[in-house]
Amino acid sequence: MKKITILVFLIFISCNNPRRDTKVNVEKKISKEKVIENIAVLRKCGFYKEFQNLTDTEVYNKLHSNRIKEYSEMFKKPYDPGMNIDEFDLACLDKHKMIHIDLESDVCAQNKVYRDVINMFSVISKGTFNPENIEEKWQSESGPITIQFKSNNEIIKFEPAYSDDWLDVKIFDICINQIKIKNIRIVECLGESKYGYGQCVSFMRLTEAEQKILEKEYHYKFRI
Repeated sequence: MKKITILVFLIFISCNNPRRDTKVNVEKKISKEKVIENIAVLRKCGFYKEFQNLTDTEVYNKLHSNRIKEYSEMFKKPYDPGMNIDEFDLACLDKHKMIHIDLESDVCAQNKVYRDVINMFSVISKGTFNPENIEEKWQSESGPITIQFKSNNEIIKFEPAYSDDWLDVKIFDICINQIKIKNIRIVECLGESKYGYGQCVSFMRLTEAEQKILEKEYHYKFRI
C-alpha cells in the first residue's frame, strides 16, 4: 500500500532542493556572496515579491531561516540544510513563481496528486486561476480517473491516463490554458539544456522581459 507521506516528501524535495538532471550533479561549494548575487538576479525577474522591502542579504537570511524551519519539521528535529544551492534551487523556493515537480509523483487514489498540481498552478497564477470544487475520483486503484473543477464559469473535466504512479502531463496544459485566458504568461524552463530536467518538469510565471534576464544570466532555455 502506497503511503500518503511519500507524496508529501516528493513535493517537498521537488520544490525545495534537488532536481533530477540527465547529467550527474557534482556537489560544489557555492559562496554566500554568489547565492546573494543570484538572489539579486531572481528578484529582477519578480521572485520573492513578499520580501520586496528587504535587502538581498536580508532575503538570503529569510530564505535560510525558512529552510531550517521546513527541514526541521520534516525530520522532526533541529536541522540546518545550509544555503549551498544554485540559482535554480533558489528559484524553486518561491512557490508563487515556480513549480518543479517529478512526473513520478506517487500518483494513486489516496494521494490526490492531480488536485495538488491544480492547486500549485493556482498559486503561481497570481490568483487569476481560481479553480473551485476540485474533484479527483478513482473508480479503482488503477482507474479510470476523473478530474473535474470549475474555472472561468465553466466545468473543466479531464480523464488522465493511468500509468502506475506517473502523472499524465496533459494536466499541465489544462491548467496553463486556464491561466493564459487571464493574460498571465507561464513558460516551461528547460535549464541550460534543450532536453530539460529528465523526468522532472519546471514551470515559471515570467514576463518576456523577465525571461530574457534568465536567458542572458544563466543561458536558460524555455518552451512557451
